[in-house]
Amino acid sequence: MKAIFFKIIFYIFVCAVALLPLQPAAAQIIGGAYVQTNAATNIYSNQATLNGYFSFPYYYTGTNYVWFQWGTDTNYQNSTSQQLMSGNSNSFSQYISNLNPNTTYHFRAALQNNNAITYGQDMTFYTNSSGNYYGNSSLYVRKQVINYSSGILNWQASVNANPTELIGFAITLQAVNGDVHNVIVRDILPENLTYFRAGTTTLDGQNYVGDITSGINIGTIMAGNTRTIIYQAITGPSQNFAYGTTTLSNNATITSSESGTQTASAQVIVNRSQVYGATSINTGITNNPVSGSFFLPLFLIIFMSWLYFTGRVSRFSNWIGAKIK
Repeated sequence: MKAIFFKIIFYIFVCAVALLPLQPAAAQIIGGAYVQTNAATNIYSNQATLNGYFSFPYYYTGTNYVWFQWGTDTNYQNSTSQQLMSGNSNSFSQYISNLNPNTTYHFRAALQNNNAITYGQDMTFYTNSSGNYYGNSSLYVRKQVINYSSGILNWQASVNANPTELIGFAITLQAVNGDVHNVIVRDILPENLTYFRAGTTTLDGQNYVGDITSGINIGTIMAGNTRTIIYQAITGPSQNFAYGTTTLSNNATITSSESGTQTASAQVIVNRSQVYGATSINTGITNNPVSGSFFLPLFLIIFMSWLYFTGRVSRFSNWIGAKIK
């Protein structure tokens, strides 16, 4: 009797384990530090502030040494002093001086830890003849948007979209009446528009390593030349929108030595329709609490064990038999 009972208990336990929701294994993220060169700031005729950022794709508490390489070309004839920083992610800046006026400089951020060195992307800035210079040249800017998910591939000032659709933005920059220096483009996306991911941004049709939300340093745009930045975003999930239409206004900020600060805008009109007939939302393996819960088999195990060890098995079986009759 005992052997049969414990076999039953074992089979119930096996079934209970089988009903457990499958749990994904902890993700193993492989890779080193991510280093990003951000736009230079406080640019004058003989000085500037260089900016960078680093992060790790895993939890890291060790120490890092960060610095910048800089020079008049990508050979980077100079390096700043190394700066000790800790943490899993951080921004850092360093001031450089003794620069030549009216000169284009290249620079990139660098990080060293565990005897490995990682570099950020190359960026440029242009020193003015004296302080912040505003010449006769100007910068024409335009921003357009497209809904890739709709299949209508026309760039427009505004588009209609549904939740969780892929949206593209294009910013066109043209130097008018002369060169335009220190052009920096930044787009802080509004709520419910999420920057898709680094690596999908292009500059003049070529992949660009940079994040539009942190700022992309175009550098100098020569007179009459046009530069185009394209990047992607995703609209938020349905639950983030009220039924009907919601207009997301997206404003990019463009700064340059000659034209100061300019803005370019585009709109995404998100439509959320009422869904009729949906009365429940599936949030697990099944909506049936009998087949989808681990606690029912566990309860049966405990209940059967209690019946056996308290000697109530025969009385329980008699009660069941009476109910069946």
